Amino acid sequence: GKLRRRLFEEVGSMAKMSNISRDLVEEILSRIPATSLRKFRSTCKLWNSISKDGSFTKNHLAHSAAAARKEEILAIVLNNSSLHLMSVNLNYSDPSITPRGNLITLTDSEKQIEVTQVYHCEGLLLCVTEDYTKLVLWNPYSGQTRWISVEPKSVDHSKFWYAHALGYDKSTQKILRFSHPPSERSVHEIYHVNYNSWRVLDDVTPDWNVDLEYDNYALSLKGNAYWFAQDKEAGGNVPGFLLCFDFTTERFVPRLPLPFESYYEDAVTLSTVREEQLAVLFQNLDTYEMDVWVTTKIEPNGASWSKFLSVDMSPLTWFQFFSGGSFITDEEKRAVIVFDEDHNYPETNLNTVYFIGENGYFRDVDFPKFTRGRDVFPHAFSYVPSSVEISFSTNENQIY
Repeated sequence: GKLRRRLFEEVGSMAKMSNISRDLVEEILSRIPATSLRKFRSTCKLWNSISKDGSFTKNHLAHSAAAARKEEILAIVLNNSSLHLMSVNLNYSDPSITPRGNLITLTDSEKQIEVTQVYHCEGLLLCVTEDYTKLVLWNPYSGQTRWISVEPKSVDHSKFWYAHALGYDKSTQKILRFSHPPSERSVHEIYHVNYNSWRVLDDVTPDWNVDLEYDNYALSLKGNAYWFAQDKEAGGNVPGFLLCFDFTTERFVPRLPLPFESYYEDAVTLSTVREEQLAVLFQNLDTYEMDVWVTTKIEPNGASWSKFLSVDMSPLTWFQFFSGGSFITDEEKRAVIVFDEDHNYPETNLNTVYFIGENGYFRDVDFPKFTRGRDVFPHAFSYVPSSVEISFSTNENQIY
């Protein structure tokens, strides 16, 4: 095409990269997949300089987004303590999930880090390590990282799971961390990235419970965090609700109702749609019917919903999603892609991706578990590379 003809005109028979103008080099590099960009940065100083330029970054992200809309959905999958980049193609006749490679391994003093939880917010990842004493804030696109050391606040932290959330206000990114389930010694802390400091939140008295055993990750949307939660005293005997933490006010807000009634052992999982809408998957324990709802409006003080998909799963699987089912929404094809552990595990040592759509559309594709690290349910989310920078710390000498 035009790019090939222009390349031939500038390079000619000499075939030397030094003959190519900078703007043409930018155009060529902008078409490189985000997963391969890091390799090209190390090729030469010019390419490394171009790849960090603001105009190039904007152009490259635009090409990546256009390619994703046309062909596939880019996803990050946490599978047994390691992060994997995968492309999901919802071709109705032959859907597929293709590994695009492991994300660059996180290391700390030459020790390979095992990740047990990962949270995402507009291109940034918050990774929780196996020992629950280190957090890593990371932009996989730019390679920028921030290591954060934390000390367990409970007397015997092995008895606690820690819930985390990533968000921001107008000035900085923030991290919420609290021990769970709630008790008299529960501590709620917030970390300001630009100050590199933790602060204990006062006057937090949870009347809710967040079940962290399954895929109940905090979902970040427009700077705030959301969970599916149940009443602390009544548990699953009364309908669950949406719990929101407002990172601007640094407070949990009043409960938000969901568009359905869920009770004990029903599956409820949250996801996002293009980082603009909240989606929730609900599967009834008794009937196996699955409903997916998407917000038409979402703020800390209220939400409105529209039903996206409704499928009777009983003739398709005859079981409930084991992990609750982390999922990705494909708006164009009116379908969802659900990641779960294979129902025959551990005999198969497999995970399964379910492609579920309208008019009875159903396909399932297996992909292997990875044996390294702790055996946890697969957790997946759509990923759009971003040039967002981690907030500058005014106390850099304390960064780990």
